[in-house]
Amino acid sequence: MGMQVYQNTHFKVYRSEDGFVIHNIDKGFENGHTHVQKYDTCMVLIKLLINKKAPKSKSRYFLESLLRLCDDEGYRQQIQQLLMRVQ
Repeated sequence: MGMQVYQNTHFKVYRSEDGFVIHNIDKGFENGHTHVQKYDTCMVLIKLLINKKAPKSKSRYFLESLLRLCDDEGYRQQIQQLLMRVQ
């Protein structure tokens, strides 16, 4: 894993060869991280997770990334419902 470029109370962001890795430090790395290409996407994901807001994006990968990082059951269910509509 690359150099850490951001950290807050619940998340760390690392630079990787092909973009960035976001890790929810309240979850184990195996089940609590995702890969994205842009730093701005990292910040959007983190902001949505902190505020428990529904994303504007209907991208399957984006929604799955939220699920991997999420540790709130109510918010997880909200994202799963959005994901079912995309499928």
